Amino acid sequence: MADVLALAQLVREKLADERPEPEVKVERFDSGGANYTSALFKILVTRSGRDDLYLFAKVASFSQAMRTKVNTDWIYSNEQFVYTTMVKIYDNLQESHDIPLEHRFIFPKYFGHRSTYGHEAIVTDDLGVQGYKCFDRLASMNWEQASKSAEILAKFHALSFVFAHEQPEEFEKIAAGMQYGIGVNGDEAAKEIYVKMVENCLATLPEDYRDRVRKIVYSEDVMKYHNKPVKKVVLAHGDFRLSNLMFKRKDGVLHARAVDYQMMHAGCALADLIYFITVGSDKQFRDKYFYKLIEYYRTQLELALSRFSLDIEEVYPKKIFDEELAAVLPLAVVIGVMILPPVIADADDAPKAGSNFDVFESMVKPGQLYTERFNELIQDCIDWGVV
Repeated sequence: MADVLALAQLVREKLADERPEPEVKVERFDSGGANYTSALFKILVTRSGRDDLYLFAKVASFSQAMRTKVNTDWIYSNEQFVYTTMVKIYDNLQESHDIPLEHRFIFPKYFGHRSTYGHEAIVTDDLGVQGYKCFDRLASMNWEQASKSAEILAKFHALSFVFAHEQPEEFEKIAAGMQYGIGVNGDEAAKEIYVKMVENCLATLPEDYRDRVRKIVYSEDVMKYHNKPVKKVVLAHGDFRLSNLMFKRKDGVLHARAVDYQMMHAGCALADLIYFITVGSDKQFRDKYFYKLIEYYRTQLELALSRFSLDIEEVYPKKIFDEELAAVLPLAVVIGVMILPPVIADADDAPKAGSNFDVFESMVKPGQLYTERFNELIQDCIDWGVV
C-alpha cells in the first residue's frame, strides 16, 4: 500500500501545475514469474480536458539481505542513470544524424523516478496500452521473434559505437562508471550462493558431463569475461531476453521494443546476443538458426552503423567480432546455471517480486523444462567445442 501511495504522489508532483488536479489510480499486477527484481504497477492518470496518461511503474523489491550479499542496490541507481542520462545522449545522436523514425532505437518514454532507498522506482509510458505484449517466456523463440530482436539489439549497440566514435572522452567516462555491479564484492556469502546454484543445476546432468561443466563455470579464464568487455567496450543491455522485449503486429509486420535497463553496463556486444539465444531458445531452434542469427545480427549492426556513416570494419572488425564470439561462447554454460533457472521456472516456483525473498537461494528448483533445456544446452556446448 505504501508503494501505491508513493507512486500516486510522484505522479501528482510531476503534474503539479495541472488544474484541476488529475485523478491518479495505481494498481499492482503480477508478471507470472517474468520479473523478480521489482514489484510492477499500472497507473491511470485521468486529466480534465486532456488525454489520459497510461503509465507503467516498477518498485525495488529485493530484501536487505540480497542488497548486502550481491550489491543489488546497483540495478536501481543504474536504471535511473540510463533514463536520465543515456536516453538523452542516444536520442540526440539519432536526432543529429536525422535517423528516420522507423530505424531508430526507441526507449520507453521516461516519466519520472524515485530514489528512496528500498523503494526505488521508475515510471515510464505503458507499452501494453499501445498494443505491445510479451511472448510466452517458457516457449522457445521462433525465427521471426529472434530476427526482430536481433535488429533492435543491433540498433542499440550501434548507438554505443557511434557514441564512442563521436565523443570518445565522454564515452570512456560513462563506461568507467557503468561497470557491472551485481556480486562485485566477491565475498564468501556470494561465492557460496554461486556454488549452490551450480551444484543444483549440475544434478540434472548425466554424471559424465558434470566435471566437464564444472571446469567451465569455475574457470577464471571464462569468468573474466562475464559481464565485462573482451576487446571492444560496448554499453551492453545486460538482460536482453524475451521477457524484457515487447512485441506488436501492425499491418502484418512484427515490431519490438526493449524494456528494463537495470543491467546496462560496459561490456561486450556479443555477450548480449549469446545471452539472448541461451535463455530464449531450445536445441531445435539453435540447430537451425544459431549461426544464422549471429550472422544476421552482424548484418543488422552493419546496416545500423551505415545510417550514421560508420563502416563496421572500422569500429568492429570481423576479426575482433570472431575473437569476441569465441571468448564469450563459454559463458552460455554460466548463463545456463545463473539465469536460465528463474527465466523458465514455473510461475508457482519462480521468485516472487516484493516478497522480501533471497532470490539466489530460493529460485533454484530445476523442473522438467529446465532439465530438458539445460541438458540440450550442454550438448550444444559440446558440439561447439566449449565443453
